[in-house]
Amino acid sequence: MPDKGKIMSQTNYERQSKLLNLYQELFVRKEMNDTEAIIALRMIGFSECIAANRVREWAVLNNAVKPETERARKQRLKERASLEKYVLQMLLGKKYYLRLKFLRKELTKDETIKKIIKSGCKEETAREMVNEWEGQN
Repeated sequence: MPDKGKIMSQTNYERQSKLLNLYQELFVRKEMNDTEAIIALRMIGFSECIAANRVREWAVLNNAVKPETERARKQRLKERASLEKYVLQMLLGKKYYLRLKFLRKELTKDETIKKIIKSGCKEETAREMVNEWEGQN
C-alpha cells in the first residue's frame, strides 16, 4: 500500500531544514533554553517526544561556539523570524495568517477580502469571514 503521507515541496523542506539549523545554533549559543527549543520544534511540526530527543542530542554535542559580529547576529534573528513566518503560514494555512494580520490591523478589510478571494473563496464567503473576524475583535 502506498504511503499517503503529506508531500512537502522542495522549497518548504529547505526552509524548514534551515529553520531547524537556526534553532540548533541558538540552542548551542545558549540564546534559547531547553523548554523554548522544545516549544519551537513543536511549533514547526515535531511531536513532544521527538522534540525533546532532538534537544537532548543538541545538548550532548560538543560544539565550540564561534564568535560572531552584531551584524551577523541580527541577520540570523531576522532570518529566523522570516522562516518562522513562512513555516507557520504553510502549516496553519493562508486564511489563518490573513486573519492574524487583519486582527493586528496590518491589512484593511478590503485588502483582506481581496486576498481571501485570490486564495480561492467566493466573495460572499470572504465577506462573511471578515465580518465574523470583526465581530470577534
